[in-house]
Amino acid sequence: MKLALIGVGDAGTRIVDRLVAAEAETGRWFTEGNVLAFNTAAHAFDETESIPDERQVLIGDTHPDVTQRVAADADDTSSTHVDGVDADDTEAASDSDRDGSDKSSTERPGVGGDPEVGADVATTDLPEIRRALDSIDETEVAATMVVAGLGGGTGAGVGSVIVEELQAVHESPVYALGVLPASTESDRRALTAARGIRTLVPLADAVFPVDNEAWRHGVEPVDERYDAINDAIATRIVGLFGAGERAPTSPSEMRIDPADIRRTLEVGGLASIGRETVTIETDSSGLMARLLRLLGLADDTRGGQETDAATVKRLVQQVLNAELTLPCDITSTDRALLILSGPPSAISRKGFETGRYLLEEETGTVEVLAGDEPLPDASTITATVLFANVTTVPRIDELQARATAAGAFEPSETGTDGAEDTGGAEDTGGAEDTGDTTLTDTDGGTVDIDRGDDDIEPTDDGIESPNVGGTDVGERGTADSDKTDPDTGDAVAARDHEFEFTDDAPGEDAEK
Repeated sequence: MKLALIGVGDAGTRIVDRLVAAEAETGRWFTEGNVLAFNTAAHAFDETESIPDERQVLIGDTHPDVTQRVAADADDTSSTHVDGVDADDTEAASDSDRDGSDKSSTERPGVGGDPEVGADVATTDLPEIRRALDSIDETEVAATMVVAGLGGGTGAGVGSVIVEELQAVHESPVYALGVLPASTESDRRALTAARGIRTLVPLADAVFPVDNEAWRHGVEPVDERYDAINDAIATRIVGLFGAGERAPTSPSEMRIDPADIRRTLEVGGLASIGRETVTIETDSSGLMARLLRLLGLADDTRGGQETDAATVKRLVQQVLNAELTLPCDITSTDRALLILSGPPSAISRKGFETGRYLLEEETGTVEVLAGDEPLPDASTITATVLFANVTTVPRIDELQARATAAGAFEPSETGTDGAEDTGGAEDTGGAEDTGDTTLTDTDGGTVDIDRGDDDIEPTDDGIESPNVGGTDVGERGTADSDKTDPDTGDAVAARDHEFEFTDDAPGEDAEK
């Protein structure tokens, strides 16, 4: 699936840079050069290696609230690599950070970790942003993905404005990948990330959160895991969207199609990716064996009896038990997609059906698509699984709870329309509604997601999910459509959203 990549902020820039490098390393050319990076701090571009200079856009350099230089005593701190937190919100998570306090914004380059400033910068520099976005050839891509660290002001603020702008001008889907801060980082970052998720869910066609907390492996300091986390993100995004983008060299049982990915993600909401690999035991190896196979003097026994349906079933089971980009209850997913990559001789239709049946059984959904990616010279089989619209996500609950404890979201007794809420969900303290989506604190910080005109049913854990049986899962928001699906020609519902960050606790400073 051809995909344009747009990195926003420090974390977004580094991740997109790694994705472009992975594209070249794997030979899966899925961006066709359609990449951009936006930042409010110039130094974030110093470490890029794969994003061309002309694709790096500095914004806010004349904005009065943007700092391009850091204080001398903050040099060591500002150079720390913090993925999931932009350069403008970069410092070690000290005890004072965990209490919610932050350094002065003048000590950090960029917007000082303030998403409101980030949004204002993006609005002010919107003409420059639009000129840069014009360099993306929408006719060459099937979708666009905005990548950002949701704990920082640039990632959350600028990123959301860019997503909204892309939705206004692009007919193809707009996805978002947002990195969530670890639990050892400050309450302010948790607040910014909670607000970022709250804004992105209604704006983007699907959101891929990546949880730093899960990927730091418990007691391991998160700053020591950033390179590994970026590699894991790149491997999974390339494995999903880059599948099938190699030049075809062999027949396929069921080649993955971009329409399968789009159909899986059209339910919207939060998405998570799992991936596992198994090495194939071969009966022959070495130069002479390969030469004999090429000459037709020996049978290709690679895979053999070892890669039967049972092997594929074990591989898919490993994916279900492995680390996901966003840890979640997979039984809460609406749709799933399975991609098997490996030698054609090792991937059979029976293996597909076995893997698909297992996913249906484990997730409880019958909407499971599957496809393969033939890799003739591979010595492994890889299973990549996409879970779309997962609604039971403990990590999001934790972020919301931290924001609630900090006084960021104070529930009121009435809904946004002024009527008393009879369903037990409470409004967010009179905050101005961001589009058609409200995330409220119920039962200690559970996120409730309401997508426009869909019928909503509360789940057992208090998280609301769309009623798939009542309406078309692809229709969210208004009935009128500005988009059409290039694969089917059918209209795709457009959604009108006003972007605004608000602090829902009256009289409180979000930075405390």
